[in-house]
Amino acid sequence: MKFTAANGSVPRVAMYLRCYPRDTWQLATHQEALADYARQLGVPEPIVFMDNGFSSRVPLPALGSLVSSVESGVYDVVLVVGLFAFSLDGGSAGEVVQRLQGAGCEVVEIPSPPLAAAR
Repeated sequence: MKFTAANGSVPRVAMYLRCYPRDTWQLATHQEALADYARQLGVPEPIVFMDNGFSSRVPLPALGSLVSSVESGVYDVVLVVGLFAFSLDGGSAGEVVQRLQGAGCEVVEIPSPPLAAAR
């Protein structure tokens, strides 16, 4: 997978994380997994947007900031561990993805780890 910005330059990358209830470890495992994936993709270290402790049923300040930034042309790629980070409701999560993609941003989910071979 190769990513470039709309103008052909190095892509500007963000990651979005959300956990409810609050994760006292600040989603460190997911954050590191996304940073590792960014390195595998050969893109710059992602800027972190995190709504830790926010239910998807209330306004999400970091997500709002991320969407505004994408719509302003600041980011070209958003990495997530899964679309559920945007909302547990598939329709609502899809709306966020469509909005980001409509602004010219690629939304990339980290691939699931391979299952261990059956013994």
